[in-house]
Parts: sequence; C-alpha cells; structure tokens
Amino acid sequence: MGERVTITIDGKEYQVPAGITLTRAAEMVGIDIPIFCDHPRLEPVGACRQCLVEIETPRGTRLTTACTTPVSDGLVVHYNSPRAKAAREATLEFILAHHPLDCPICDKGGECPLQDQAMKHGPAESHFIEEKTHKNKRHPLSDLIMLDQERCVVCWRCIRYLEEWEFKPQLGLYHRGGETVIDTHPNRPLAAKTSGNIIDICPVGALTNRVARFQYRPWSWGPPSRTLEPVPTVCVHCSLGCNLQVDVRTHRVRRIKARENSAVNDMWICDKGRFAQGFFHSEERIRQPLVRENGELRPATWDEALQRVVDGLYRWAQENPEAVGAMGSPKVGNEANYLLQKFFRLMVDTNNIDHRWGGDVLADPRGLSAVEAIHQADVIVLVGVDLAEEMPVFANFYKRAVRRNNAQAFVIHPRRTEDADFGTYIPVLPGSEALLLNALMALMVDQEPFAAQTRRLPGGRDFVTWVKEHRPEDISALVGVSQETLEALARTLAEAQRPLVLYGPDVVRGFQAEANRAALDNLELLLGKDRVAYIAPDANSVGARDMGVLPHRLPGHQDVTDAEVRERFRRYWGSEVPEEAGLTYQGMLEAAADGRLKALFVMGADPADEGPWAEEALKALDVLVVQDVFMTRTALLADVVLPASTYAESDATFTNVERRVQRAPRAFRPERDSRPDWAILVDLAKRWPIREAGESKRKGRKGKRARRSPQARWNYTRPQDVLREIARVVPQYEGLTWDALGEGGRQWPTDRVARPRRFVQVTPRFQAADPEYPYYLVAERFLFDHTKMTRTTEELHHVLEPAVVRMHPEDIYDLGIQEGSTVEVVSRHASVALPVQADERVQRGTVAIAYSLPGSPAEALMGPEGPGVMVAVRTTGPAPRVVNILD
Repeated sequence: MGERVTITIDGKEYQVPAGITLTRAAEMVGIDIPIFCDHPRLEPVGACRQCLVEIETPRGTRLTTACTTPVSDGLVVHYNSPRAKAAREATLEFILAHHPLDCPICDKGGECPLQDQAMKHGPAESHFIEEKTHKNKRHPLSDLIMLDQERCVVCWRCIRYLEEWEFKPQLGLYHRGGETVIDTHPNRPLAAKTSGNIIDICPVGALTNRVARFQYRPWSWGPPSRTLEPVPTVCVHCSLGCNLQVDVRTHRVRRIKARENSAVNDMWICDKGRFAQGFFHSEERIRQPLVRENGELRPATWDEALQRVVDGLYRWAQENPEAVGAMGSPKVGNEANYLLQKFFRLMVDTNNIDHRWGGDVLADPRGLSAVEAIHQADVIVLVGVDLAEEMPVFANFYKRAVRRNNAQAFVIHPRRTEDADFGTYIPVLPGSEALLLNALMALMVDQEPFAAQTRRLPGGRDFVTWVKEHRPEDISALVGVSQETLEALARTLAEAQRPLVLYGPDVVRGFQAEANRAALDNLELLLGKDRVAYIAPDANSVGARDMGVLPHRLPGHQDVTDAEVRERFRRYWGSEVPEEAGLTYQGMLEAAADGRLKALFVMGADPADEGPWAEEALKALDVLVVQDVFMTRTALLADVVLPASTYAESDATFTNVERRVQRAPRAFRPERDSRPDWAILVDLAKRWPIREAGESKRKGRKGKRARRSPQARWNYTRPQDVLREIARVVPQYEGLTWDALGEGGRQWPTDRVARPRRFVQVTPRFQAADPEYPYYLVAERFLFDHTKMTRTTEELHHVLEPAVVRMHPEDIYDLGIQEGSTVEVVSRHASVALPVQADERVQRGTVAIAYSLPGSPAEALMGPEGPGVMVAVRTTGPAPRVVNILD
C-alpha cells in the first residue's frame, strides 16, 4: 500500500492515499461530494464548479473545487459549511435556470446525476424568472449519437474522453457564455470507434443513443416482464470480451451499455458492441426448422428436422465415420462447442472437427498473459494485427500506453494502420513476416540479454549460427524495410524491461504459417515467457480451442493421438475416442470437393462465404446440416436447417483473449421456435440410435468401440451442467463453476499449456511478384463489416465499410485509371469486380480488400490458399453509379 496522509473533513480525521483528488478521497470514506465534470477515468478540469468546498489555508478559508485539489497531510476541509453549501446550491440553480426540465421524456430520466444532485443538494426554489435559452434539441453528432444542446451542462466529459482515450479531438466548445454548445469540428466528423462511451459518461441526458433512443425508460413500472431489466453479460464481437449490460423489457433488448470490469475493458465498450443490437430480434432470423424436399426448403417440426439429421449422419457414421465432419464456431459459447466435439467424437466416431480460424491457424493457445500487460509494457510490437479496427477498446489501452506511459511502439503490417500513427511503421509484404523476424533476430543475438538466452536454452548455439545467415541488409532489400529500422527495433528490445509482441491470425495462416509461427516462438525464447501473444479474432476463439473443437486436440489442448490422453477421456465419457487426427476446417471443404467427405454438420459458421470453391464443395455433399441464427449462404444449401438462439437467449460462458472465462447469462427467452445450440445437440444425442459394444467402423481400428452406449452421459438439463463436466475434464477449467466465475470471470494460468522450450530452424521462402499476378493481396479487417450481426441494425448502414479495393495512388496512376473506376481483381482462384479507392496507407505493389464484404471478395480471391495470394488488377469500365450495397 502506498503512502497515506491524514485529512480532516467537517472535524473528523481520515486516512487516505496521498496524492488522490479530494473527490476521490471523500468517496473512499463515504462522503458524497456532488460532481458533473469530474470522472474517475478523466483528467480533472474543474469546469462545472459543482464540487465546491472550503479548505483552510494560511490566509484563512477559501472555496475551491474538490475535483482539482490533491489531498496532502493536514488538509482541513469544510464540506457542510454554510458557505460551501450555498455555493453548491447556487451552481445547481444556474444549471437548472436554463435546463429544459423534460425529465419525463428524457432517456436519462431515473438514472440522471442532475436529478439526484438537484434533490440532494439543490435549492428549494429558483431566483430566475427569465425565459430559458433554447438550443437545438436534436443535433446529430454522428449517425449513432444525438445531442440535445439544451440539456448539456458543458462539463467537457465527452471532449476529454475523445482526447484522453481515443486521442482524437473530434468535439469542441463553440460560442461563449450561455450560448456555449458542444459540436464537431469543421471537416472532422465524430468517427472514433468507441465514441458511444461519451453517452455513458454524460452526467445528463444530452447525449443519446440513436439506436436505443426512446426505446426504454429506466423508471418503468408494472409486472416484472414489463420493467427494464439490466442483465450483465459479455460482448461477442471480438476476443477482448468486454463486459456489457443488456437492458431488456418485454423480452426485447432495448439498450446496451458498458459494464465495468477493470481487468478487461475498464468501463468502456466499442461502438459495434454498443449499437449493433438489431440481430437479436431481426426479421431475418430463422424462426423454425426447415428441411429440403424436392429441391426446396420447407418448414418442418422440430421432431421431423431432428430425426432427419440423425438419420443422415447415422447412415454415414455406420458406413464410414471418416466421411463425416463438424464445424463449430468461435462465436458460440463453450458449452455448445464442448458438446459438439463430444457428440461427433463419441456418436459418429470422427475427429473431423474444427472451426474457422482453428486448425488452419497455427496459433499459440495461451493468448495474452493479461489485458493489463499492455498497460505495463515499455515496448509494444504489433505483427499483422490492426487493433484500432479489430479490438478498439484494447487499441485505446495501447494508445495510452504509448502516449501516457511512454511505451515505444513498432507496427509490422502490410498496410499503415491507425496503430502505426502511435509508433514506428515497418511495412512488410504478406507472407514475408518470418524473413523480417529472422533478420531482426540476427541483430538481436549479438546483444545482451539475448546472447545469454541463446547460450542457456536448448538449440541456442545452432540458432545463432543459422539465424545470422539471414543478413539484415539482404532481407531489407527483399521485404522493403530499411536496415536502420531493424537495428533500432533490435536495440529497443534489448533495452526493454517489459516488451510485448502481439500477432494476428493471418500471420500464422496460409503458406507461410509454419515458418511464421516458428519465428515467433524463437522470438519469445529470446524475449521471455508470455512476451509474445496471439490476438484471436473472435469472441470465443480461445474457448473453442480449449473445448477441443480442433481435429488434433481433445478438450484442454490434449493430443488426440496420445493413448494415455484418450484413455482418460474414455473414463470420463464412458466410450472410446478415435485416435487419428481429423481434417481441419479447410481440409473438410477440400475433402467435400473431392468426394471424401459426405456429411457435414455446421454450427454457427458459414463456410460458403469462403468463396465459390467452398460453395461448390458444399454442394457436393450428400448431407449438409446447418444450425444457425440466420439464413446464411451455407444454410441456403442445407438439407436441414435448425434455428439456433443468439448468445443472449441462453446461459453460456465465453473465454477471452487472456483466457478469462466469463459468464453470459440469458437475457430474454428464445425467439419463436429457436433453441439454444447446446440444447439442440442434447436433443440429437438422445435421438441417436443406441449402440451396444461392437467393432468400430473406422478403418484400421481393432477391438471394441465402446463399453457402453455414449448416450448414457447426456443427461444435461441446463448449460451449468455442461460447465460442471468441462471443469472436470479440462485441466485448465478446474474449479470454474458458474457461481465461482462471479461477475468478473476467472483466468486459467498460462503454465497449463506447454510453451516453446528450444530454438528451431526456420526456413521461410520469399514469394516474389509474379508477372501474371504482380500484386500482393492484403485482406483487411474492419470494425463495421457486413456480417449479419452488424448490418441487421439499420442505424449502422451508413457507417459500414464500402465495398472497394484500396490501392496506392501511384499504382492507380500507373494503371491509367481514375479513382472510382471499376476494376477486376483476379487471382488463381476467383475474379471480383469492385470500385477502386486511392489510399496512401496501402503499400505500393499491394491491393487491400476487406474481409466480410458483400459477396466475400477477399475470401474468394484467397481461395483455399489463404493469406499471401498474388492478384492481377484489370480495368473493366468507368466509375460506377452509387448504389445501396445492402440491396
């Protein structure tokens, strides 16, 4: 505990931490000093004057703002003195003199600090009789936020949040005196990715959520089903796992706001997590089971649909289990993913189980040691990850680490991202990351403490010998990075006490995945434990891996080919586990295309979105079952479609990027005839034909398949039952019951998974530009993509990323075309036509197209090859007319 000082408030002494503000000190000892401009996460400014108190000085007592007064030993404060009370009453009287007092129709009514302060600290009557000042009551600050200028008390909280957390001064004060208003700056729109947080911290109803506006009343009364019910849950739009409060009334989501968890998101959420709520009750949701008859999907009962699924899967499981596969989802909770892999391993006898960004991505399952590591780091290196777009709240922590804590940042990425504006940008061509990292390590091994590490660890001497063959001057010429930049990074890492390297999925996916992963492992051996971390893309990417939704890993990251591991699971589950590693997500699509895979069960995924090659592969299947919330492109091809519930319609747990397991309680009952994913799988298991002990149908396996039917252990009645089993069979989740997780969740330790222990040789190959395909494709991730979870909220349509191909202006000039022209981008796998947009942040020689655009152009161009493909750009016509890409 830090130094403490003694202060006196109204004649009573208190011990408080030295240096904190008087408002914080008073709060700690139970004294409520009224505030408007003050906020625990913002720098004090003393703008509103509501916190006036008297303090004793050598020249007598004087009024001062408590929010700007740091406590010191011997400070004497008079909070309830007549002078201090009169000053606070006068401040409130001035605020209320022109406040519209429209509490009955204000979204903040019932949870408004101004109401509370007026009742507790305000005068009994006003001395003012003048007509109130009238301002704009419906002033749009952006497509998502509305400002009522009459309600604003000019506390500056919104301005300060954008400057101190986003480092984007996009709001300011205009005019003077009583005419002062908050507004955007000319030609600088409010476009911060976490702008909605200014709604939460606004102390009055001046800033309102345009999605939730007039959809709720905090003071609603009546039966429980008609009152506003706050439900604590987590966000499912990225892997940070931000804590949310979902406000529900009459079984509909009315509003989403941030919930504080200092270990994860502090008290902030991004705009996608706040505003993208249309998918919960969208008319596009699947409302009932569907089965295919005479080539068309028709409505069916649950009994008919489930029986068709069982009949189709069982037939192929009996004939050839290797011809059956299952795809889970990193957007679905742990319980459903666990049951999916258990069902297919025990009932079907197959390890063909995976999820998108799963077995095809050679990621370290440990993830980030802790979110707070970004706050503590003195050097941050980002490799192939765009925090500003992929994890905006975490990006704010990164920015503050640089601007407030003086951390040094280096960004290695094919495109100059917003993150690079806060550090040194190191351009790299897609697939060249291992070459660059080897050149970097060739410089590092000559410096302490890295030289000592290579002498101490296995394989170190050989590592030094071969890594020095990657001469920085040669690699620099290949990948376009100056040797001086690499030398500066090597020196900075050598001097760092708490370095942190973060990398994204595209770095460890595709033709250079093995080389890049090995290079990152070598880098971690040099830097130390937990200094290199994988930033997973989706809400439950870590959890899906933990649950064993991988073709080569059982739950808990245990090797499926290990006989001792399989024996433990046989005792857990009462049935044998297939011993051969199965097919990955991409491998199943390729096997479907060539006829080796006949039946596929898809839960919460859309493999048809991978491009035409994947769609054709799915059409070749004999049995395709889709369990989802929406009619995806894959669902349109299915033989049976099962309507699943959203994550808010059933209890579930999710595991975030720092391995924190968090609860997501049910917020409202399932829509119409939809059912939770876990419940559907239980129903399927109970319908599966009882199988007595007998010979396995799997090729090459000898002996009995099972001692008893695996259905015997499927007596789950709620998700908590599944979680109890997970805690028993997954070592990392030991003791993690629903109640034990609490409101803040619990992490599992990194030492529960093996980490690199010896240096390995990396032999990457450089992919030179092809005369036929001279450009490198850069697949981008944007926060506001065109997935169903985003575009089903109408208010977000104007902020969705445009469907364009971005190129450097000089490349556009060299092609002899104008910006806005339609171009044809061609790879060996597909061809797409898009308008071209000039972007100086895109490297010369590359073209950038976002993931999850209408028609999935980036995914189609990559095909089964993955990141790093080469493309050609051909002109096809004049600038297109503007159309609504959502039509």
